[in-house]
Amino acid sequence: METIYLQLYSLGQYGETHPMKENLKEVAEMGYDGVEFAGNNYGGLSAEELKEELAKNHLGCRSVHLGLDQIIPTLPYLKEIGVEYAIDAMSAFSNEEEILDVARQLNEAGKEAAKYGIKVGYHNHTQEFNKIGDKYFLEILMENTDPENVVFELDCGWATAAGADAAEFLKKYANRYVAIHVKENSKVIGPEKPRSPKDPSPFKLDENGRPIITEEMRKMFEERASWNCGTGQGIIDWKKIFSVCHEVGIDLFVVEREADYGGMDRMTCLKKDVDWLKTNL
Repeated sequence: METIYLQLYSLGQYGETHPMKENLKEVAEMGYDGVEFAGNNYGGLSAEELKEELAKNHLGCRSVHLGLDQIIPTLPYLKEIGVEYAIDAMSAFSNEEEILDVARQLNEAGKEAAKYGIKVGYHNHTQEFNKIGDKYFLEILMENTDPENVVFELDCGWATAAGADAAEFLKKYANRYVAIHVKENSKVIGPEKPRSPKDPSPFKLDENGRPIITEEMRKMFEERASWNCGTGQGIIDWKKIFSVCHEVGIDLFVVEREADYGGMDRMTCLKKDVDWLKTNL
């Protein structure tokens, strides 16, 4: 049976309105084996408190998602809770110069993280599957980052939505990948228009640090929701992907869900996701 983690972003509104201790308890009761923290949010818990809650719920924590500029300041905390991978959830880039600048920042963070026994990672959406010549943005990023310190986590849902073959991509770049996001989808939508770091971000926060749902964000979330479906019900061949992972040594599998489906609430969807994976893989 596979060891399945949950990206806590997937909890959606539930996660935002419940304390971290309760979130971890719910995740464990659903049947997940570990968590991947999101947005550098640890529920206001000290490292010691968080380690205690993870142990109490028999949950592992091998990776976190955070902004690229948050990685270096957070390294001492991550080291204390036992994280292996500090992963940039996504950076904006629209041309080769901007890709190379992100690569430089990843290399710098990776060099510092190595002092703590941590590797820096990068997680894709669809924008990284735009091309310059015959190469994906993501390939250019990989070619210009230090394989000793910088690793990658393939979001199979976003990659497939962009039109890439996730299994073949993992096989091609097996030496760079340490983890995958298990995210189902029902259709190919192509890569989104690349966003430059100079462009205004659609993510705006209120005085309490919570996202303000702008019209641009609403449309973006509606588009994401339109291709969400239950794990095993979409267009991704998960058995093939997991077979490739086992073949090349990838052993960190993280469910991430963008939206509900079938009229069910988020927690029911997430329970069905982990049940399908543990039953069918």
